[in-house]
Formats: sequence, structure tokens, C-alpha cells
Amino acid sequence: MKLNPVALATTALLSCAMLSPAVAASTAAATATAAKPAMMAAKTPDPKRFATEAAAKASCSTDTVVWANLRSKIYHLRGTATYGKGKHGVYMCTADATSEGFKPTKKPEKQVSSK
Repeated sequence: MKLNPVALATTALLSCAMLSPAVAASTAAATATAAKPAMMAAKTPDPKRFATEAAAKASCSTDTVVWANLRSKIYHLRGTATYGKGKHGVYMCTADATSEGFKPTKKPEKQVSSK
């Protein structure tokens, strides 16, 4: 479970018996206001990462589209068994993937037939 440091600080300040209600209310309001921009920034989509293969192809007209696993930092080529699979991945251009530190797989991947 990931704990939110802003929420922990607010809880600690509000639970302190020595704070007056006015100080506690202003602290909570300031903390809530500061937390909103941080949450909004986390939801901003990256223009180099795409949810669909079609969107990636439209952006990478001259480059190869790959499936990049965000956790392992490994990318997979189209036609392999792991292309487009996994919960934590996105479609990217090969150049963008390598510039962000993604590496191709070291092991040979099983090729999927195009039937």
C-alpha cells in the first residue's frame, strides 16, 4: 500500500491537540490545494506513449512501432508473442523507446503466425 505523504502530514497536524481550529482548517485547505496540481500532473498523457497501435503508427510514420513494458524497460517487436500484451505497457516509436532507456529483449522471442 502506497501512502500519500501529504495526507500523512495533514493527519498528523490535524490530530495534534495543541492546534487551534482556525490553524487546523487553514493547514488542511492549503494541503488540499497543493495536492490537486500534483494529481493532475500525474494524469497528463505522455505524447510519446500511445494506448493503441493505430495512434502510434500515425505518429511514427517512418519508425517501427514497438510494445514497451514500462516496468521492465524492455520493448517487443510486432509479430512476437509478447507484442501488445501485459498490463503495464504502451506502444511507442523505437527511437523514442531507446531514448527513454528501453532495451530490446535479449532472448529470442517466439514469432506468432499471421493467420
